Amino acid sequence: MMRTGKEIKFYAYIGFLGVILVYIIAQFYIKSHLPELGWTISDWLINYEDGGFKRRGLSGSFLFFIQDNLKIPLNTQIFVIQSCFFIFIFYLLVRLIISKKLNWDLLILLCSPLCLLFIPINIFNSGRKEIVLIALVLFFVYGKQSELKKYILFVGFIVGLFLHELFYFYLPFVMAAYILKTNKVDFKYLGTLFLVSTSVILILYFWGGEINQGNSIELLKQRGIQFTRLNIFTYNVIKERRGMMNAYPSYILFGLELLFMIFLSFVFVKKYLPQQVKNFKIFILISLIWVSPIYILGADWFRWNHIYALLLIVLIIIALPDNTSKMPYIEGKFNSSLFIINIFFFIVFFLHIQYDSSGNSKEYLLKYIENKIPF
Repeated sequence: MMRTGKEIKFYAYIGFLGVILVYIIAQFYIKSHLPELGWTISDWLINYEDGGFKRRGLSGSFLFFIQDNLKIPLNTQIFVIQSCFFIFIFYLLVRLIISKKLNWDLLILLCSPLCLLFIPINIFNSGRKEIVLIALVLFFVYGKQSELKKYILFVGFIVGLFLHELFYFYLPFVMAAYILKTNKVDFKYLGTLFLVSTSVILILYFWGGEINQGNSIELLKQRGIQFTRLNIFTYNVIKERRGMMNAYPSYILFGLELLFMIFLSFVFVKKYLPQQVKNFKIFILISLIWVSPIYILGADWFRWNHIYALLLIVLIIIALPDNTSKMPYIEGKFNSSLFIINIFFFIVFFLHIQYDSSGNSKEYLLKYIENKIPF
C-alpha cells in the first residue's frame, strides 16, 4: 500500500527527532568521559553524606549507594540515567502525538528552540533533574488511564521534590495534565497533592541544609569526580544575583523569548482548540504567577523557559482530539510562515545562548558570528 505524502513527511519528522536523540546521547557520553565535569553532573551528585539532610540530596546518596555496592562509576551512572530518561521522553512524546489528530503547526512548535531543540542547543545545561518531571507527566498522559498511573504521578512528584525543589514551581502543569487526561477536577486528589507537596517544600526550607556543607567537592574527588570551577557546589547566590543585575539585557531577552513562545502556543489554541481558549488563558496566567518565584531565586532562566514551554506544548497535545486510526493523522498543509518564524526564533535564541554563555560579551558574539559567516 502506497504511503501518502503527509505520512512520508511525518515519518521524516520522526526520523529528525531520532537524529536529535542520538546526538543528545552521544554528547552526554562524551561529557561523561571528560576529565572535568560541571553543572549537568554536579546537580545529580548533591548528597546527604556531606552535612546530612538537605535540598536535592536524595539522588547523590542513592548514586553513592550504587557505586559502593555495584562498583559502577558515578559518571557512568549519570550517563545511563540521562540516556534512559531522554529515550523514555522521546518515545512517550512520539507515541502521544501519534495518538492525536495532528497538524504541522503543532509539530513545528514542538521543535521550537524552547522545546525539543533547546536540548541540543544548550547541551551544557541539559540532562538535569527536570527530565524526571517531564518524563513523569508524559508517562501519566500517554495511553489508557488507570489508578496505578494516578498513584505513580502522586508519589513520583512528591519524591521528585527531594531531587529538586523546582518540581513545586511546575505543580500547575501537573494538575492541569491530570484534569485534561481524566476530564474531571478531582478536588480530593489535587488538594492532597497540593498539601503534601507544600508540606515537603516547607520541610526542605526550614530543616534542609545547604547544598554544599563544605566537604562535597573533596568527597566527590575521592569518588572519582573532578569538577571545573563552575558547578552546583561553588554556586554563590549573592554573586549570581549581582551578575543577573549586570546582565539585565540578556534576562529581558529571556523573558521576551518565553512570552513569544506563549504567544505562539496561544495562537495555536485559538486556531485549533477554540473551546479551550478560556481555560488556557486562565492556566497561563496562574502558571506564570506560580512559577515567577523561581525566576527571582535562580539565574537559569533559559532552563525555566524550556521546562515551561515544553510542558505547555504537552498540555496542548493532550487537549487535541484522539486519533482512532492506527496510522498518523495530520490535517492541513505545512505552515511555511510558522516554519520561517521558528527558524528566525532558533537563530535569535542560538546567538543569545552564545552571548549568555560567554559572560554576556558582545565582542565574543560578534567574533563568533564573523567566524561562522564569511563576509
